[in-house]
Amino acid sequence: VTGTWMGSTTVPCTYVPSEGFTEQTLSWSVERDSSTSTIFRRDDSGDHILLSKFRGRVSIPKQSPGNASLLIENLEMPDSGHYTCQVIWRSTDKSLITREVTTTLKVVKEVNPPSSSWELPSSLH
Repeated sequence: VTGTWMGSTTVPCTYVPSEGFTEQTLSWSVERDSSTSTIFRRDDSGDHILLSKFRGRVSIPKQSPGNASLLIENLEMPDSGHYTCQVIWRSTDKSLITREVTTTLKVVKEVNPPSSSWELPSSLH
């Protein structure tokens, strides 16, 4: 996904909730310059934002099973990186199932704001 500097973007992470599975933990991490840091973790004790530079800038839908997408606001250039969403469920027989999806985010500075009108080259008239 691409986000615009100072704008906001959603890094997608969705799944189909199925009966008999309870979401245990949800975490988001970012990998940049070959180091990985956990940004966000949701578990029984609530939501925790672990990286201070993301505090007040990230949110994840609360009451929408199946949607764990990460909304990042006020994007900064260093927010570019590989974002991994990891969800762990517990099934009725108490076994744990883990799924991960990684999305690359590229933050760009908008060079030309999109214009609502344009001119056709003279050769097309």
